Amino acid sequence: MPLERIFIHRLIRILRVAVPILVAALIAIPTFNYISRHEEKKAPQQVQQLPQDAAVFTRDITYSQTEGGRTLFTIHAKSNLGFKDRKNMLQDVDVTVFGKTEAEPARRIQSKSCSVDQQSNDIQCNGDVRFQLNDKTRGRSEELTYNHRDHIVASPVATTLEQPGSATARANNFEYAIDTGLLKLTGDVKVHTANETSLEGGSAVFNQKENWATVAGGVFVKSATAWIRGASGRAELMEESFQPKTIVVEGGVTAESQSQQNQSTWKMRAEWVEAAMSPAGNVERVKALRNVEVENVAVDKRQQITGGEMDAIMDANGKVNLLKTREGARMILGSDRTLRSTTIWSNIEGSVETEENSVLQLADTVIEGGKFRIQQGDIVTFSTSERANMRSGERESRADRTEARFDSRTNSLVELVQSGNFQFRDTQFQGRAQNARFEEGGAVATLDGSPVVTNAQMRMEAGQIRLNQKDNSFSAARNVKTVSKGSAEPVLVTSSRAQGMGDTIIYTENVQLWRGNDTNIKAQRLEISTKDNRFKADGKVQSKFEAIRASSDRLDYDDSRGEAHYTGNVLAKKQDMTLETSDMRVKLGEASKDIEEIVGIGGVAVTRGEQRGKGDQAVYNAQTDIITLTGKPAEVHDKEHGSAQGDRLIMKKTSETMAVESENGGRAVTKHPVNK
Repeated sequence: MPLERIFIHRLIRILRVAVPILVAALIAIPTFNYISRHEEKKAPQQVQQLPQDAAVFTRDITYSQTEGGRTLFTIHAKSNLGFKDRKNMLQDVDVTVFGKTEAEPARRIQSKSCSVDQQSNDIQCNGDVRFQLNDKTRGRSEELTYNHRDHIVASPVATTLEQPGSATARANNFEYAIDTGLLKLTGDVKVHTANETSLEGGSAVFNQKENWATVAGGVFVKSATAWIRGASGRAELMEESFQPKTIVVEGGVTAESQSQQNQSTWKMRAEWVEAAMSPAGNVERVKALRNVEVENVAVDKRQQITGGEMDAIMDANGKVNLLKTREGARMILGSDRTLRSTTIWSNIEGSVETEENSVLQLADTVIEGGKFRIQQGDIVTFSTSERANMRSGERESRADRTEARFDSRTNSLVELVQSGNFQFRDTQFQGRAQNARFEEGGAVATLDGSPVVTNAQMRMEAGQIRLNQKDNSFSAARNVKTVSKGSAEPVLVTSSRAQGMGDTIIYTENVQLWRGNDTNIKAQRLEISTKDNRFKADGKVQSKFEAIRASSDRLDYDDSRGEAHYTGNVLAKKQDMTLETSDMRVKLGEASKDIEEIVGIGGVAVTRGEQRGKGDQAVYNAQTDIITLTGKPAEVHDKEHGSAQGDRLIMKKTSETMAVESENGGRAVTKHPVNK
């Protein structure tokens, strides 16, 4: 064969192989450049429609779904496994779902494998699914679906959502509506924030566009200083965050707040509770409604507050700075110490205030009034500037203003001051004054400002009156005035001072006694026994009964027997009769108006008209109007008739004669004057 034919033959054989390769290369190079450029840009505007019923294996596939010139979503997969049940099976998938407007953020889904339904464009991903719902929220799960028609991303299995540096949420399944921003978590929901705030519930709904959330199936919210538990809840969230600004919990709510210094713990129960959270995640304010019960447990004390409504403001450490309780508020301040009012305020310093209809009970002491102010401590102080009633044991009192101090350990009254129109009543006394001060556990009361005190026996006025329930005694000072009760003729006594115990009253300094218009006694000291109807007068005694006047050092008067006993420098006058002695007894008739008998002993001097008599004893008989003098001897002088001496002399006012008797044959001497 010629050389030319051999060369041509070989060239044809080479071209048969090379030309197809060259053609393929010429086609492949532009295609590769086209794919390379679009792979780098991944612009959703440069779309490649999803192949129909492709059954071949391909790599690095990118395609988008458009509608009306708007890209709905873009899918990039490293591997396309083809179709199965009209679903395109992809591996190592990255899905971008676009919002309705350019302002809305795109949502991304990354997964090991995904299937795309050719008819509905729904996407289902499995195996280490990671997704991003917005600029701040991302999550991961083992299974995820995207409903193209409703624009809903959901997972039926355990899912974790994160806002880096802010919060983490976990649930058994979740659902997210792209158009509304509504996120639903169900099944063992747990949310934790970076500032140690956590939320747990059976299910939760978060609206990230309107920044609110609801929790059902039991809710538990916990911060660094407090926790709240209830049947359901609602929260106002910080913008695009799971972190709550306010939390509302309803249904059998329980809560607890503890100070970071562990000084006290507040526990609460209610039907409805709202908590306001600080940016740091601490509870700043708590409101509660319906059957509210709050308990403060500290190392050395216990407080409990109940009411229909409660509002508490906390500090940064979780301490309750201010607590307001309304609608039948009741506060246990300590052991056997309770406060009730329409509204009760309390603060971190232990100060408690009420508004109206207030009742404070400390053991057997009860104070009722309007606005109260109480300061807690080892000594509890109480004050009110409104009229208040107070009951302590058998005593009841009221005044315009009340101040009191109590021992917090025993609730015993240390001091009580009631001022302004003070009134009181107990088992022994009742009365009024401008001011009253109670001491020694309330057993001793000092009344000032025109006090008036009465009991069953008398009425007493003075500048100051002091009553002592311990020994059933009293004392009075400055312008003391008492008036007896229960007798036909009241007895009036005035003095500078008085004191009494039981049935005995002792008056001292400038004492005067009046009974009716006919009886008057003056002395420096007067002791009256109401039980025996007796009195004793001492110190410059002057007495006036209707029929006799007398002065003496002492006077002992027995009203029941109608006897007056004078001792010491006695000087008595009855009409024209004067009697001087060291000891005199007067027997009075009914109502002390008439004298039945006068007896003087221990040396007696009697003057009657022109007669003067002396003896060891003198007896005056009012019925016979005769004075009998006895002695050794007795002596009578008469200016007109002379004088007589004897053991027994009788002085008759109506007779000009004197009877003279001597005992045992003694001499009787009579002297008559001689007319010149």
